[in-house]
Amino acid sequence: MERSGFKQASLGCLLCLLSLSAGCVFNMADWGMPAKYERTIHLSAALPAGSTFAAQTHNGSVTIKGVDVADCNLTATIVGQASTDEVARELAEKTQVTLVASDKKLTVKIDKPTVRTNQSVGVSLNGTVPNKTDLELLTHNGGVEITNITGRVNATTHNGKVTAENVLGAIVLETHNGTINCTEISGDAQLKTHNGNVKASYAQAAPEVRNISVVTHNGSIEFAAPPGLSAHVEAVTHNGSVHTDLPVAVVGKVSKNELKGTIGAGQGAKLHLETHNGSIRIR
Repeated sequence: MERSGFKQASLGCLLCLLSLSAGCVFNMADWGMPAKYERTIHLSAALPAGSTFAAQTHNGSVTIKGVDVADCNLTATIVGQASTDEVARELAEKTQVTLVASDKKLTVKIDKPTVRTNQSVGVSLNGTVPNKTDLELLTHNGGVEITNITGRVNATTHNGKVTAENVLGAIVLETHNGTINCTEISGDAQLKTHNGNVKASYAQAAPEVRNISVVTHNGSIEFAAPPGLSAHVEAVTHNGSVHTDLPVAVVGKVSKNELKGTIGAGQGAKLHLETHNGSIRIR
């Protein structure tokens, strides 16, 4: 019996390793939740330009796009999982999603039923808001995607990638296990992940920025600077190399894994790029 248990444990470990090496998410909890029920809710509410949109979910993705409207239109996809179809449907049906308006802020409120062992409820959010909207987005297991926003953006997930495209305003993006990919951004930026690559590319028409910080632990960094960047730069990697296509007036010693100096006049702005295991490219 002991040998049989050892074989089963070894097989389980082998399956996990194979799934990770293939880049797959192997959710062992799904073994006890073979039944799944999905339903969608469509919501809308007034949202004047310049307001804040806030959304928080736990198991699910968040996708927000800015468009030329004066309201918020949101689709919530609710997924209940359990050991039976009946319980999975009950979990999904009992989950409620509403939009709550307060002073210049619209908040997504999610009310879930109590879940037991081998049960779960996930809610993914996909919506449009006015272009000029500040965003506060939070999830734990799921990706975050933001497009066409003029305003401050704060988005966090724990397990999932974060992407931002055509964002004019200060951004704070963070994940623990996932990549961060920003294109056509314009504004101060704080980008942080633990396991994943980070790519950040500024728009050609980006205004003057003051502070840019890009940090990962296990991953590479690719940074495309805004035109005419003038900043103090610090790029450091422990296991990798630093390359720059931009002229940098180096301060201190020259090293393949560390670069300190100034780009342009080096007045005011700060550019900090850091990884532990990976390379850094500045262009």
